[in-house]
Amino acid sequence: MTRPRPRDHDPEASAPGETDPTVLSRVTAIRASADHPGLVELEIDGVVAGVLPKAEIDLDEIVTGLRSDDPRVIAARRAIDIRNTRTMALDLLANRGHAAAELVTKLQKRNVSDQVAHLVIEELLEDGWLDDAAFARERISAWRAEGKSDADCRRRLSQAGVSNALITSALIASESVESSPSPEQDAANESLARIRRSIGGSDAADLRKIAARMSRRGFELDTIRAALRQSDLDESMLDDDLDTEPEL
Repeated sequence: MTRPRPRDHDPEASAPGETDPTVLSRVTAIRASADHPGLVELEIDGVVAGVLPKAEIDLDEIVTGLRSDDPRVIAARRAIDIRNTRTMALDLLANRGHAAAELVTKLQKRNVSDQVAHLVIEELLEDGWLDDAAFARERISAWRAEGKSDADCRRRLSQAGVSNALITSALIASESVESSPSPEQDAANESLARIRRSIGGSDAADLRKIAARMSRRGFELDTIRAALRQSDLDESMLDDDLDTEPEL
């Protein structure tokens, strides 16, 4: 048997001992940063929520005791999130270049909201910190030097979120600035040299293994044949039935 409810019972009210953190959460301090006088610290419930330049926060509007669900406090905390996310993104870019979509994914994995992540990416694109076309050209140049085929470069850039149109343009642009008449052939020659060092032989069976591995990396048969010839290796054992299963 159920007990009768009091007439003034509110089903939405908190249970005894429970409190609404939004109601109790308040600004406990707003002050100049001790380390950076040009910045202002916003403290919520005794914990520093973040810092902002003085120009981005109205000290007459945000005062001690203001509830954290106040629109002015919400706006300040969002500005702090954007500032922190931009710093995070620039740190990632300092390590290496990124495509815009790739950087969004990394920020989201660091618990940055979609809205803030995309807003910061837009700012970085406008400021010139991000450039998918330049990123694609730089990576193609580096990968070719490592013996990567055009097909492999295209796959890697696509996985990073670069559009097919930009990838094609970057491949064409990179060929126009290469000193060699055939950057793809140069990459194949480098790939052959690296694979040959790991396999270590030069008999017919070893050369077929080398050719099969190059094929799996995206090189065409004619390009592989040319690489073998330029290395003074016998290409006669090759046919059109190279093993093209993905390399483990």
